[in-house]
Amino acid sequence: MVVHVELDRFVKLAFCRADILLELSDKQEVVFAAGASQVIFGSPPEKLPGTPFITLIADGDRTMAQQILVAAGEQGRLDDAILRLNGTAGRTPRAVIAGYRAADFDGHFFVAIKIDARTPAFPGQPAQVERADDSGLLEEGSFSKLAADRVQAFQSAGGRAQITLLRMDKLNDLLTKVGASKKKELLGAIGDALRRNSLGGDTAAHMDEENFSFVHAENVDVDGLNKDVAAAARKIDAAGADVTGYYETLDCDGAGLSEEQVAKAVIHTMKRFCQDGSTGRTKSISQVVNTMMTDTVKTVATIRRISENVEIDLVFMPICDLRLGKVHHFEMLTRFRDPQYAKSPFQLITLAEEVEIIHDLDMAICRKAIGMIEEFNKKEPIPPVAVNLSGQSLDNDRFVEALHKLLRKTRPQPGKLMFEITESARVENLENVNRNMQTFRKAGYKFALDDFGAGSASFDYLNMLDADYVKFDGPVVRRACSTGKGGELLTTMAKMCANQHILTVAEMVEDSKMANQVYYCGIDYGQGWHFGKPSPDPYEFADRFVARVVDKTGKGK
Repeated sequence: MVVHVELDRFVKLAFCRADILLELSDKQEVVFAAGASQVIFGSPPEKLPGTPFITLIADGDRTMAQQILVAAGEQGRLDDAILRLNGTAGRTPRAVIAGYRAADFDGHFFVAIKIDARTPAFPGQPAQVERADDSGLLEEGSFSKLAADRVQAFQSAGGRAQITLLRMDKLNDLLTKVGASKKKELLGAIGDALRRNSLGGDTAAHMDEENFSFVHAENVDVDGLNKDVAAAARKIDAAGADVTGYYETLDCDGAGLSEEQVAKAVIHTMKRFCQDGSTGRTKSISQVVNTMMTDTVKTVATIRRISENVEIDLVFMPICDLRLGKVHHFEMLTRFRDPQYAKSPFQLITLAEEVEIIHDLDMAICRKAIGMIEEFNKKEPIPPVAVNLSGQSLDNDRFVEALHKLLRKTRPQPGKLMFEITESARVENLENVNRNMQTFRKAGYKFALDDFGAGSASFDYLNMLDADYVKFDGPVVRRACSTGKGGELLTTMAKMCANQHILTVAEMVEDSKMANQVYYCGIDYGQGWHFGKPSPDPYEFADRFVARVVDKTGKGK
């Protein structure tokens, strides 16, 4: 009787934290169950014994659950892993699962399950998963969040996770040589191999044409997988013998790091590998985070110095009427004089947004841009010029007030100055951004939404922000020119914009074929090297200005 009282007391105490208690055999089958299993699984506790535990987990999480259980079995305990359950009526409630193995109960594993609606849909699952077309692997943003959550879930069970970055040299040369079906076959084979060896069976990314990444347990034979991928290339085509792979593997120690820090470190590592072919001297995610923090402090000081001293140059990139082939307006691009950021200003701008000092940089650029535009127009009129502004700056009322003050002081012609809103950092208060935008539009300054289609926020921007132009992101344009499905999608989006009286621009138009294709998709303007590379001298394109006023002496105005 005393034993039953103590057992009953133990169960009641356990239910302070859990909704369901399970005892699992060494075969991971339910031996004992208690709690709200009828509500969650549709079976009362007495019906669960003999049920394989894995069948209680939602299909999409079973691979991850199996990996977690193996790691937890070796360690002897499981600390708060997040998984979806195989609930009734097709529901997949999210749950926190914890447990430990009891040596005095034949090594059985005791599991506590608590439903928690605040947890992610399942480890790392983004609201909208984006995948590469041919390989089916995740794209950067979806991968980083998924990797961060699954690493933490796996390590909570005692597993040791790693991230491997794989580069296949000359893969792109091979893919451009073979036909579309063989290209899809090879990338599909690479995708299957990486997914099969990754945590959860889907924690792998296709970063660009030749770079891949996946998160995995430490016992995965990465060298063997690398050789398998190279062999798949040789199988597709004899020239595949030139495709050689190399990789770098980092420990995902993550001790004391938040999921957000791990996700940012993963993205930082991936980008560095794509650019340099190396992750540097770092051997673990925690080292990456420490390096990033040190670099951030230095870079913030650099941003402030650049903003204060206006250590920038501005160049003009033509945006042309696709029907006429003439320059309709320019985008003014920023070039930093600091050698570290001269080739890739995006990195510095992104960091300025992350640490919320982008408005200082934007103001410095606006001051210089307005002065340059006015000086050029005094010599000879040039088409309108669009200056980039971060959405964060337009959400900053102090910046908006300062920009209005600058415009009142300098009085540039509204028809000569435009603005482009960048989407490199998501803006939460779009209503405030739109209110501020409209104050400039009422004064005659037009706005474009830059990089449309590049991220999940694009349609929110289009829905919430009243703009004059939409610029379609380069990868969207490339897909439209390479696949029928991509062309149909671009045509649909172009019609959607036209119905709202919004003009459209296609970015990264590299040749006349692409220009014709996007024109027939209904796009109004094109930008890319086909129309001209960025130049510090807008008059380099003067013979293609849409309209030039000529006086009696023959001199353009």
